[in-house]
Amino acid sequence: MNRIATSMHLATLAVVVAAALQSGCATWREEDKARYMQTDPMGRTEVPRYHREQRERPPAPAPAQPAPRPEPRPAASNEFTIKSNLLQVHKRVPAQGTLGQNLEAELTITALDNCAEAVVVDYLPEGASFVKAEPPARVEGNKLVWDIGNMDRGQVIRAKVWYRADREGMLVNCATLSAIPRGCAGTMIGKPALSIEKSGPATARLGSDVTYTIVVRNTGSSDAENVVVTDNIPDGLAAPGGERVLTFNVGTLAPGASRSIPVTLRTTKRGEVCNVASVRGTGLGELKDDACTVVVQPGLKVEKSGTKEQFVGRTATYQVVVSNTGDTDLRDVVVTDTAPAATRIVSATGATISGNTATWRIANLAKGGRQSFEVVLTSSTAGRHCNSVSAAAAEGLREVAEACTDWRGQAALLIEVVDDPDPISVGEATRYTIRVTNQGTADDTNIRIAARFGAEIDPTSASGATAGTVTGKNVTFAPVPRLSPKQSVTWTVTAKGVSAGDHRLKVDLTSDLLKTPVVEEESTHVY
Repeated sequence: MNRIATSMHLATLAVVVAAALQSGCATWREEDKARYMQTDPMGRTEVPRYHREQRERPPAPAPAQPAPRPEPRPAASNEFTIKSNLLQVHKRVPAQGTLGQNLEAELTITALDNCAEAVVVDYLPEGASFVKAEPPARVEGNKLVWDIGNMDRGQVIRAKVWYRADREGMLVNCATLSAIPRGCAGTMIGKPALSIEKSGPATARLGSDVTYTIVVRNTGSSDAENVVVTDNIPDGLAAPGGERVLTFNVGTLAPGASRSIPVTLRTTKRGEVCNVASVRGTGLGELKDDACTVVVQPGLKVEKSGTKEQFVGRTATYQVVVSNTGDTDLRDVVVTDTAPAATRIVSATGATISGNTATWRIANLAKGGRQSFEVVLTSSTAGRHCNSVSAAAAEGLREVAEACTDWRGQAALLIEVVDDPDPISVGEATRYTIRVTNQGTADDTNIRIAARFGAEIDPTSASGATAGTVTGKNVTFAPVPRLSPKQSVTWTVTAKGVSAGDHRLKVDLTSDLLKTPVVEEESTHVY
């Protein structure tokens, strides 16, 4: 009976494996087969009993208890891939399931090239019931059909199928695909359309140049050909050459392209003038737009004065005067004072201050009217710094002015003298370090050092930033030509004790700024 059961089981297994290996079906993998053989009692290899009896002449002992079977470790899934030159389907199904359980299959449909009439068919396993599909498929018996139609190269569609296991045994999932090659070429049909916009200043002064801007644009979907712009010069405006009509051949404008045309004219009389421009193109009607300007004789003047010279670190005060010198009121006058980068605004009464900018606003400045403002600056940087101011009115007027201040720095020299060692014995040497630092904000020049020794100590040598000369009890150094702010120079003098006592070294510092010597003393005790 064991041999018969084993033979029947192996025959069944062979049929199942052969069915699973058919094209388009889930692969019956070697590891699944091994697992199946290991876990199914019918699948284990066992020596028949009568063979054992022939080999074992003595009475056989009681059969040992069979070893416990290892727990099966089901594979995560079974899967297969089918493809043509145009289409590929990869399907993944569970490796194991439970009777009555809803199982989920996944299909990944990939276009390997552009194709048409793409159809994918998924076959429900025998012994399973359809539950649902995403995206929805056409159900034809045991077939689920997706009529995809056109697909582009690289396009991917993912589908899922849920089915219920209605019987025990192997449920074999299969799928098929079909598609035909697809090639396409198109012709874009477009239509040109033109637009024109003209802009210019709302007001202008009599006798001044006014620049208008004409912008033509192809707002259509195909080229606009033979585009021509015409500008008609009205009375009150004059072209540089005296022409009354200006023509601009734009040529061809591609879809979305535009052309900006500046037109500069001079105002010749007061009042409102409207400058009209038009555009035409092949097969297109004429379009027009205008820009109107009121020609007036306003006048705006801004003046600035202030401190001519000042020391770094102090303040300089500036006065700003804004005047309406014209014959019309000025609206929304904005006065902007911009302090140079090397300065800082200390105060600007009535202004809005932002960084180094102070701003005043005048809602209306009547003709003949004037207003004054004050700004106070300080600087920590020497040099000539110019403070500028601008005044602008809504009518398009703008005037500027500036006032400059020469900011002068101040040199401040610090002298330090240190001896090492101190005290010393007679015959022992010590060294004096002399350091001069410019603590000020300006250069000083011709810095000179002279050292005078007393009876207790004799100088022996001198060196440092400049050459030193020892003459008896005196040491002098060549002058330093220039010492910049925060810069230091150092000299050293070596000396020895010659007699006991409290010695006082006196060092004189002079420069072009320090006409009277600055005297620094250093005490050294000799024993």
